[in-house]
Parts: sequence; structure tokens; C-alpha cells
Amino acid sequence: MDTLTVPEKDKNTGYDRKTIITAAGIFIGFCVVTYFLPNIMSAVGTSNPYLTAGVIAAFLILPFVGLWLRGRSKSKRED
Repeated sequence: MDTLTVPEKDKNTGYDRKTIITAAGIFIGFCVVTYFLPNIMSAVGTSNPYLTAGVIAAFLILPFVGLWLRGRSKSKRED
């Protein structure tokens, strides 16, 4: 009976342990901030409602900016 071998790195996706750990860290950080977001909005909203909108905008945009920057740095290392 033939045994299956598991490659160290999948050639099709290019994911390695460092990439998965980074993605998990971003996901966990996003979940923690989401948990505390109502408290943050209440604290910021008492002083300025426009600042609350800025907090929400940053909350929605920053994960995409972080992933975009990570992709750029990874593509520069591969070139």
C-alpha cells in the first residue's frame, strides 16, 4: 500500500507557517477590537460624534490596509 506524503509547503497556494500565524493574529486582533468597539464608540462619542465616525471608518479600513501592505512586502521579497 502506498503512503501519502504531505509537502512542507503547498506549491499552489504558497502559504507557509508564518503567513498562517500572521493571518490568525490579524483575525484575533480584529475580534478583540470588535468586542470592545461599543465601549470605544461610547467613550469617543461623548466628546465628538464625527470622531466616532472616524473610529468606525478606521476599524473597517485598517485590516485591508494591513493585508495590502503585507502583500506588497511579500511580493517585493519574491522579486
